[in-house]
Amino acid sequence: MIDAIYFDGQSTRRQPVTVVMHKRVVAMRGEGVKQSHRLSRLRVSERLEHAPRILYLPDGGRIHISDPQLDKLLAANGYREPRVVRWQRNWLLSLLALASVLTLLLSAYQWGLPWAADQAALHLPASLEQKVGDGQLELIDASFMSPSELDPVVQARLTRLFSQLKQPRGEQTAYRLEFRRSHIGPNALALPNGVIVMTDELVKLADSDEAVLGVLGHELGHVQRRHALRRLLQALGVGVVVNLWIGDVSSALAAVPALLLDQKYSRDFERESDQYAIDMMQANGLPLTPMAELFEKMGKAGAQRGGAASHRHDDGTADRRRHAEADDEDDAATEDEKGGKGEAEPLEYFSSHPSDAERIARLRAADAGRKFDSKFDSRQ
Repeated sequence: MIDAIYFDGQSTRRQPVTVVMHKRVVAMRGEGVKQSHRLSRLRVSERLEHAPRILYLPDGGRIHISDPQLDKLLAANGYREPRVVRWQRNWLLSLLALASVLTLLLSAYQWGLPWAADQAALHLPASLEQKVGDGQLELIDASFMSPSELDPVVQARLTRLFSQLKQPRGEQTAYRLEFRRSHIGPNALALPNGVIVMTDELVKLADSDEAVLGVLGHELGHVQRRHALRRLLQALGVGVVVNLWIGDVSSALAAVPALLLDQKYSRDFERESDQYAIDMMQANGLPLTPMAELFEKMGKAGAQRGGAASHRHDDGTADRRRHAEADDEDDAATEDEKGGKGEAEPLEYFSSHPSDAERIARLRAADAGRKFDSKFDSRQ
């Protein structure tokens, strides 16, 4: 017999009672209270160190018991704790459960979110991509682009040469080439609506048409693989996971992991587009070395402007706004200014693109052992 407190479920009144358990029957007695229930019909709360255990009765009443003898009475009457509760008290099983949850989260990030984003992108209407791309083009024109000042003859030649190239696997990916003068230096970007923006500065920096065509092939890879829309959907998915994990995706703490996870996807997309450019140039018998040399020149130009990361092309606009703001800061010192030791690569995990050395080596390796006939006249 143990002491307990009874609540009838209809009011907040506390009623002292005594509880007896025998042959899996729970009997409760008190002033004006006399009830008996089979133990199998009661729900028993989990045992906590500093809280009473609660027996939930079928009629909505509750019995609060603080006496530690309750555990022995329950065991003597054949009560077994739920499996989850038993697992919680076993450190080995708890560790196994934690490892399983972490594995599930990592798997969802590595494969689940990209797969879900890809499936969603396949079923979204083309009108949505058109609307998003139109809005992005208006934004970049208002923020850091202006009408092209490139010779119209050069624009026409590059447009014609690129249109004559066959896409690597016979695709017929629709695109529209636009030229703009940039306030952030040499760059190129692809928008969800199929618009590829090429800056005057990048064309002028290139030594050959092949270099420009390689960059355009890279951007066409973004369009063909719908990277802009997939990246947006993946970023939304990452935000949901982070929100579930820490509870407030709008906080600064949540913004950091969400950014890093999204940037990882961006690196994967960049490698995919680099491979598309390689496949396209090889399908047309054109070399990749001019594109690699252009990347090297863009890296040097970026270092001289105090923003080494600003030369990397992408399929979004946020990085470019940050680069434009960085260019306006007069105190942005470069490695060359500090010690003349050359441009330092940023930590790759914090970059939205693979390292320059990786990309240049990959492009040069694609030309190894291949011979090329000059297809375009040099502009030099």
